Amino acid sequence: MAPLPTAALRCTTFFAAACSAGICVAQPAITHPITAFDRAIAAGLPRTVSLAASTERSRGTDETNALVVESHLDIGVRFADGEPGDMYLATWRGEQAVVTRSGDHLDITVARRDGVSVTGFDRDDDTPHVVESAGAGAGAGARRAAVEHANHEGLSKRNASEPGRPHAHKVPTLTFWMFLHDDTLGVDRKHIHASYVAWWIADMKRILPAHRLWAIYSQQVEGLTDMPYGHEESLRDWTTAIDSYERRNKLPRIPGKFEYKFMLITSNEPLPGVTGQAWLGGEEAVASLSGRYTIVAHEYGHTLGAVHDDAEVQWSSLWPCETNLISGTVALRSNCYRYSRKNERNMRVHMAREWTVPVNPDPPGIPLFCQ
Repeated sequence: MAPLPTAALRCTTFFAAACSAGICVAQPAITHPITAFDRAIAAGLPRTVSLAASTERSRGTDETNALVVESHLDIGVRFADGEPGDMYLATWRGEQAVVTRSGDHLDITVARRDGVSVTGFDRDDDTPHVVESAGAGAGAGARRAAVEHANHEGLSKRNASEPGRPHAHKVPTLTFWMFLHDDTLGVDRKHIHASYVAWWIADMKRILPAHRLWAIYSQQVEGLTDMPYGHEESLRDWTTAIDSYERRNKLPRIPGKFEYKFMLITSNEPLPGVTGQAWLGGEEAVASLSGRYTIVAHEYGHTLGAVHDDAEVQWSSLWPCETNLISGTVALRSNCYRYSRKNERNMRVHMAREWTVPVNPDPPGIPLFCQ
């Protein structure tokens, strides 16, 4: 065979698999799923984007990985390492989903009858990792991933677009501030958000559409994330610690414009047989990753005035499901991943009145214990 022309030789160097008899056809570059997502967002919403990995594309299965990004959510997210996040409503493989995009990571959360499923992508690998729930009633406490060692971002390091600077907001702002206890350091931080928080705070935006919502995470904060718990005074101790933290850091508050709800997220139960505690209509709560995926929604619901008595068992897809505030869950029932209409109203009323009526625990001085 005669030697190939110089141009053909160069072609075989870069497109060897596409060259035959000295004729080369350039193959399109394979785009990383996260890059494809970012380009789609930049092009405007709604938008459909394929998140197929390179191996899946080679098999022609792109259509099974189509993500329809419907709209951006007006929800701020800041992880414990100071990394910001954005959230979107989407449809993933035909199911309603919530997308969280941050740094070199993308998570797609789908809350369904049999639990929460998270499909995640990392920048250094175009093959997705899938985190499935252990069942409708189980949490993610048993899942362990690489520890993300990050330092607590102090209040003084925030810029004007972040919580702590209320004059930057033209709408009422409600910040859900979650402190990750030191005993959760073995749990992937992004997956705590994707599994327990993303689907819930997206729904909260529907319930409180006039509010700017924030989900803030902090870790390794002395006096807070290292505090002992597991006893009757756990919630009171947490409340005392947060009160001190607020005074020390001079957290800004503007009634009706800028408020906080604080939660300590733990690996184990706050006290034996109880996976969560909260003050009804108050500001502090404790939730354990050993609880159901609705535990954060449940306890934060209490701080917003939602109560057990107004929770419901509903029917979804011919199967009974429990709304977020059900007390005494039943294993055979699934999660609805929403509040009852009565509790949605309770929360709206609470947000409308909390700026004019003093907030006290109800009954006074007695926390709610949630199993």
